[in-house]
Formats: sequence, C-alpha cells, structure tokens
Amino acid sequence: MPVVQLIPFDLQTSPPGRIMAPVGFWASLPRIVRGLPVARLLMVADNLRPEDVLEGFRKVAVPEQELPLGVRAYRVQYEDFVRQTVQETRYMRLYLVVDTTLDEEGLIRLLGTYGIRALPLDESGVPMPFSAGDATWNRIVTDDGVWAMIRSRLTQTGALHPRVLHRLFALEFPVWAALQIRTFSNQEALALLRRKGISARYSKAQGEAAEEAQSVQQSVRDIRYELNRVGTALHTVRLYVLVGAHDESTLRERLAIVRGAIPLDMESWEASPDDVRRVFSAEPLLETDGSPLTTTGLAILTGSALSYRRRTETRGVLLGTDTNQAPVVLNIFDDRNPSYNMVVLGQTGAGKTFAVLLLMLRHLLLGVRLIIIDPQGNIGLSFLGSEIYHKSIIGTSAASINILDIVHDEIGNQVESVCSMLTMLGVLEAGDNLGRAILDEVLMDIYEPLWGRVAGTEVPTLEAVQKRLEGVAVRAVLPAVRDKALLLSETLSPFTRGSRAALFGRPTTVDFSLRHPVTVYDVSRLPPRNDKKEGGLRAAQLAILIADINQAIRRLRRAGDRAPILFFVDEMGILMRDAVIASHVSAEYKTARARLVGMIVADQDLHSLLGPADERGLHHGVPILANAAFSLIFRQKGSEKGRIREFFPDLPDAFVESLPMLHQGTCVAQLPDDLLMVNVRPSMLDRIVLSSRLQDREPARRIIRRMIDELSGRFSLPVEQEVEVAV
Repeated sequence: MPVVQLIPFDLQTSPPGRIMAPVGFWASLPRIVRGLPVARLLMVADNLRPEDVLEGFRKVAVPEQELPLGVRAYRVQYEDFVRQTVQETRYMRLYLVVDTTLDEEGLIRLLGTYGIRALPLDESGVPMPFSAGDATWNRIVTDDGVWAMIRSRLTQTGALHPRVLHRLFALEFPVWAALQIRTFSNQEALALLRRKGISARYSKAQGEAAEEAQSVQQSVRDIRYELNRVGTALHTVRLYVLVGAHDESTLRERLAIVRGAIPLDMESWEASPDDVRRVFSAEPLLETDGSPLTTTGLAILTGSALSYRRRTETRGVLLGTDTNQAPVVLNIFDDRNPSYNMVVLGQTGAGKTFAVLLLMLRHLLLGVRLIIIDPQGNIGLSFLGSEIYHKSIIGTSAASINILDIVHDEIGNQVESVCSMLTMLGVLEAGDNLGRAILDEVLMDIYEPLWGRVAGTEVPTLEAVQKRLEGVAVRAVLPAVRDKALLLSETLSPFTRGSRAALFGRPTTVDFSLRHPVTVYDVSRLPPRNDKKEGGLRAAQLAILIADINQAIRRLRRAGDRAPILFFVDEMGILMRDAVIASHVSAEYKTARARLVGMIVADQDLHSLLGPADERGLHHGVPILANAAFSLIFRQKGSEKGRIREFFPDLPDAFVESLPMLHQGTCVAQLPDDLLMVNVRPSMLDRIVLSSRLQDREPARRIIRRMIDELSGRFSLPVEQEVEVAV
C-alpha cells in the first residue's frame, strides 16, 4: 500500500473550516481504493530534543573545518546556544496508509484538493516502536522494555470534538497510535444499518444490555438521518494505542494515564509482535470491525489528529521559539519553499532589523552569501575577518556611483531607469515631455555604441551627457529645444563639476564584485528620509545602488557562481516612491528565485512598503507581498490593523489585535508551512556583535579575538564569562 506523510496544522491559527475540509476524501474512499475501502492513520507522538535540532542543522551547514576562523568561532557559540536554549518539545508525525489506484504523487495531489498537505515518505520510512519481541499474554517483551496494546471498543458513547486526541499526544512519554477507517458504499451502509436496527429491536436482553440495545436503535436512526445529506457516508473506525515502558510497574501507570487522556472506551488487546507490526505498517489489518461514524464525525476525529501541530523542522537555523516553546527553525533556501523572499514589518525599536540580521548571520553558516543595505551605519561584522567581510560607505567622496552604469539587459529599460533617477535628482521635472525627449536622444547616443559589448567596458559619466546636451543646444533649430537643452545642461552642473560631482560625476568606485561572503553597503551618510530638500538625492542613490547590486548578482550567475544569496533592503518604502524604480525592484523580487536569491525587504508599516499608486492605480509593493514566502510582522500601530487584515487575510483576528501590544523581539511569523507567534532568541554573543550601541563595539571585538585565539590554540581560557559581563 502507498504510504505518505501528512503535515498537521495548528487548530488555533487555521480557519475553522479546515477541520471539515477532508469530508469529501473520506466519503470517496470506495472510488479510489483497489480492494476493501479502508485507510489507516499512523500517529507517532514523541519529543524533539536539542540534539535533534543540531543534527538537522549539521545536515545543511557548511562543514566546520571549511569555515574561516571568525565564522567558525560564531558557529561554536551558535551550537552551544542551541544546546542551552532548545527545550524538549512534544510533536507528532502522521502517516496515511491507503491501497489506492493512484500513485504516490497522484495521492498527494488528491489530498491537497481536500486541504490535506502531504509529502512523499522519506528514506527513513514509517518509524516502528521496536524491531523484535516476545508475546506473553497481553504484553510484548523486548530488549528495551515491555509493551501493551489497547484499542477502542466497538460500542462508543459521547460526543466528539476537535481536541479529542490532543491530550493523548501531549503526554510526556512516547505514544504510538493508529486509526483504522473503513468506508461503506451507500447500499452497504443501508444494509448494515438495517441489520443492526433489527438486531437491537428484537433483542431480549435485560438491564444494561437492554439499555445498550435502545442506544443502538437511536444511533441507527441518527445515522440514517445524517446519510440523507449529500456527501455523507457511513464509516467504522477503531483506535489502537501502543504504550511502552522499561518495567511493568511504569507500564501499568502509563496505561492508566492513556485511558484517562482519551475520551473513548478502550479495551485491552492481546496483540502479538506480528499484530503490532501489521498495525504500524502498510499491511492490511485482519480485523476491520469498528464503531460506526458518519463522515462528519470521522472528519472531527481525524481532524483532531491533523490539527495537533508542533514544529519539527530541524534542517536550518534557529529564529526563536513559538508559544509551545517549540524551536522555530528556518532554511530560507529549502527547495520546498515557493520562493526565498521575505517581508518584515515593524515600528522603530520593535526588533525587526535585529531579527533579520540575526537570521542572515546564522544563514552564513549554511553557505549563504549576504548583501546588506545598512540604513543606520551600525552593522559591524568585521569580526568575521577581512576575507569574509567588506563594507562600503555610500554618500561619501570615496564612494562614487555612476548613474549611467548599465543595470538593465534592454537598452530601453536602461534609458528609462536613468531618466527616472535624473528626475529624483531634480535634473528633469516630472511631466516634462520635451526634456524627456532630449535626454532620450542623448542617452541613446551614449548607449548604442556600448550595447552588446563584453562586461567591464568603461561607461561614460554624466559629464558625457552634459557635453551632448550642449551639442544639442548648438544644433537646435527651435528655440524651445535650445533653451531646454541648455537648462538641462546647467542643472547637471552640480553633479559634474559642483558639490555633488564626487558622488555622481566620476566612474563607479564602489566595489560591486560581491566576492566577499558578507557585503555591507552603509547608507547612513545619505540625507535623511524626511529631508524634503535632499530626499530625491537619497532615493536616487539608493535606486542606483540596488540596480548595480542586482546587475552584479547577474554577472555572478553568468560566471557560474551558485552560492545562495540573501539580499536585505531596509526602508524599502523610499524606493517605492518612484514608479520606475518601484517597478524595477518588484520585477527583480518576482524573479529572484530563478537566480537563487532571497530578497528581504523591511519597513515600518504596510502604507510605506506598498508605495504610492501609479497612474493605473497600482501599488508596486503588492507584487512584493504576493511573492514573499515568509512574513514577519513585529509591533504595529493600532491604525494599521485594518490594512494588515486586508493584505494578510489568513491571520487570526487574535493575532491582528495583539500587534500593537507585542514586546520587542516578538513577531507574527507567516511561513510557507506554518503560522505562529515567534519570540526571536538571540544568544548573548548575538546581542553584542549585532548591538547598535557604541559602547558594545570594543567588547565585541575583544570577545571575538579571544574566541579565535581559542580555536587556533593560542589561548585556553573560556570566554563565556566575558560575554556575560559584556551583556
């Protein structure tokens, strides 16, 4: 029989209708199976340990011996932090066994149409409780201890609810359970109910047996009523629970706890080792009897198993912990993710930038290249070493960026981009059609001889644009053209020979080779975002910077570089203010996955991130939200709740209402496979090396130097105490 692994969901954060979504699947079992219409849910509840998280991290991390000393020192501290921070967390693995006419991929797609997420069974297969044992009456004795099986009685009373099995899964010891499900065709169901009804009606039993017969008659009437509904079938179900312990006394105690945790009537079963193997394997069970349930009741019972969600992902790095104290581990470049992009929102001081930097720094251990736009100038990662870390300070005379750098593959887009940047700088006025036409002619004259040449060709500067404008004025027949060309040339003077010449009037001196694993572009020297006079200068330089970086990434990929790249842009709303640049950035965002790039954009709120509407009424921030597989929402103003509900419709209302009250470092995380509240967990070392406080810089450098000395064998004393003192 095919076996697939099912992905549970969290009852607290999922839409209410998700419990009932699989109704159609259970009712359709007779149409998709080969033989008897049965299916079995295998449920294994166990504990996730710190060592499990570390093992998952090591599977995807760069081998320690291949890391430079600075990164290796950080890795040692990270692994120690995981051991100390991660608590044992209860979780459940869930598998579906069904002898279907579909192949594995077809079954997974079919389950998806009913709201059940599934994955192919990995190489480890379905976990088994033990490999071999000996039967002794109602116990199975193995090398590890003693086991007993109990199962639900055929006759049950009481109502079902979505959490009916949650107490069972939450027990502190391992629990193995299986739910056998049989679905009857409509004809079989009516015949079965007729037999049961007649048997109960003419029963001659007395006392409790007579009451039970009356209960059966009432149940038959209720089930017949339910079967009149479209899409409802009759099923029989039986729950099997295997409990183990090291000794008989502990086993009896655990059996009593299990019986008390399940609101179903359970009975002992004299199971042999072969019986247990059959229950927890793909083999069909010899017994298919069970308690009758309609599809509605079955959906609630199976939904109780499917809705016990605890994070079990270990292949990646730790972001923090959720409300269940389960570790939230992320690998942004997991192939299962629909994209590698992330949107981060949060008011000043809410912890959004710190969280992004923490996540990026830990991804460095996975072999990811980092590109960071630093708006405050407080990111100092020099402890990684000069061969790993490079920093450029934008907005100074030592960091010229040529506005004419070729950053597009199409000449028309390149000209449009330059004109947009000149508009930000105040050289060209918005809506000036004549000036736009003159610049278009001048720029085409510059680019046409260069287009199609090999990379590295020297690109003219704005001085070439100015000279050509002066030539247009000399040749112009119409006075309006002559005057406009001269005005544009004069307006360019501050950027070619005046106070802005060091920033825009020379060839690019900023290093865009991206040859370092960590590249930081410090933009704190740019004019502030709220400076009305110089705001265009800031937006233009940021736009040029982003475009040059994206072109540099393309050059890396053409050269054969395949290292994943995380590209973080803070204050994204500034770029969204210009329609052309916003369109360019959103287009890069949509195609980032194809270049193995994860774009991370952050801003204070959605209003800023979405940007103004263009002439068609479109906000270029909308495609960014649509193409983000990850969203982290930190503290927001109360006035933002309506907009959050509009653009994040899957967020439970309780989460939205809590946003204005979130503490620093706490966020709502919408992940490709989960939705949960996360407490970001930095280590004491992270607090120092990522601190924005000036007084932390020297302690950070001193601690990292000592860590490197320890790794290289030059120093033997531990640094933990010094880290604690620095914090």
